[in-house]
Amino acid sequence: MFIIGVLVVVAIVMEVFDRLNPFKKPEPSYQELVDRIKAAAWYQELYQEERYRRVLEEDPHVVAFYSGPYEAKRLLENEGYQLGLIDYVKEQAGRG
Repeated sequence: MFIIGVLVVVAIVMEVFDRLNPFKKPEPSYQELVDRIKAAAWYQELYQEERYRRVLEEDPHVVAFYSGPYEAKRLLENEGYQLGLIDYVKEQAGRG
């Protein structure tokens, strides 16, 4: 029981330290993440072609790939997720 109490206290102290840490970088805003996605080289390459641009702008499922901050970060950092979006856009452009 004592060990559980110590672990709970340590977890609380670590959480407080994490929230008050002055050296922690602030999280970028969602809009900043979206802007970084749209400025990425792979996105710009897709956007240059008319049929892909139409899918990027009009398909509601494309927005699901970066619908929130978590997804937007994932799209920026994970090459597999980027390739998934690229494949989806190309597939939809081929159908339309």
